[in-house]
Amino acid sequence: MIAFPGYVILECEGLWQSPETTTKQSVIVKYGSDTLTFLSSDGTGTVLRHWSLDTIIEHPPSEYYYCFSPDSSGNEFILINDDLMVNAIRDLVQVEGEEDKKNKGNFWKFFGKFIALILVMVGITYFYSDYIGQNIARAIVGPKRAEIGETIYANILELGNSECLVEDTIVDKFENRLFPETNYEIRLVSGGIPRATILPGGIFVINGAQFKLYDDKPEVFAGYLLLANERNSTKDSLTDFMETAGLLTSLRLLLGREISPYIYQEFAAELAKPSTIYVPEDILYRKFLEKGIPPEPFSIFLLSEGMDPELFTDEDALDGITQQLLEDTEWVELQNSCN
Repeated sequence: MIAFPGYVILECEGLWQSPETTTKQSVIVKYGSDTLTFLSSDGTGTVLRHWSLDTIIEHPPSEYYYCFSPDSSGNEFILINDDLMVNAIRDLVQVEGEEDKKNKGNFWKFFGKFIALILVMVGITYFYSDYIGQNIARAIVGPKRAEIGETIYANILELGNSECLVEDTIVDKFENRLFPETNYEIRLVSGGIPRATILPGGIFVINGAQFKLYDDKPEVFAGYLLLANERNSTKDSLTDFMETAGLLTSLRLLLGREISPYIYQEFAAELAKPSTIYVPEDILYRKFLEKGIPPEPFSIFLLSEGMDPELFTDEDALDGITQQLLEDTEWVELQNSCN
């Protein structure tokens, strides 16, 4: 309520019609700091009615009186013929109207800024979600990575795939030969992934069922391990998981909160699709040479990976200086591990 210093208390005569009667009654109209009070004109000072000043409505005047009412119903009104009182009431009604407009204007201004902020946040999330996901992936280390990887692996098995039984000494030879400086753990499964992939925490999963067709070619097995490792170097597997999970889920992981099991199921299903991460042929070729593994046996499988096999077709590369990957009996055992 707004008080006007120039009109602290005003009094005048008026004709008041209450909603209970149809006759007008002579009253004393008193203007206070926030109310219009009607007193009986018989000298007793009996209070007949209070109106709140901020709800008063002015109606068209008659020849002798100005007319005001407390609402738009018209059932109650006061007739006043006093310019000072009329001006005081009008001043208040005008200021209150301006305050209402200002408040409404402030609301829409705030609402507009709020919508703009939401649009900016949506834009940032859309255009920078990959970047944010990559940084969150870097921040998640150690046991939490391993936990995420194990959960994804469990979901791969739940899709109807089984873990292949193979001697640890056989996969250890690949781990020690190809990745001596990492803590990869190679696991063979009967399906669920096209070739090979690395899960968070260093779980190296490879489809063992595909090697039943590759007679005497452990180099092909090694080739898929090297290719998956290069793809993981290009794009961390946890970053892939974050992109599937979405930004909000990624933030929950960062804060140590639990996430929906559906996210793991969805990502495990995504792993059944061929990888779209491109590895330059010359980089992969050099990895074969660095590890002392003949690249030629792997050349025929590069086309299915969208790669050019030309570099890999030299049958004499590393001829005579390569160290055998596996004994023949070990390779046969690995091939039969997913039976």
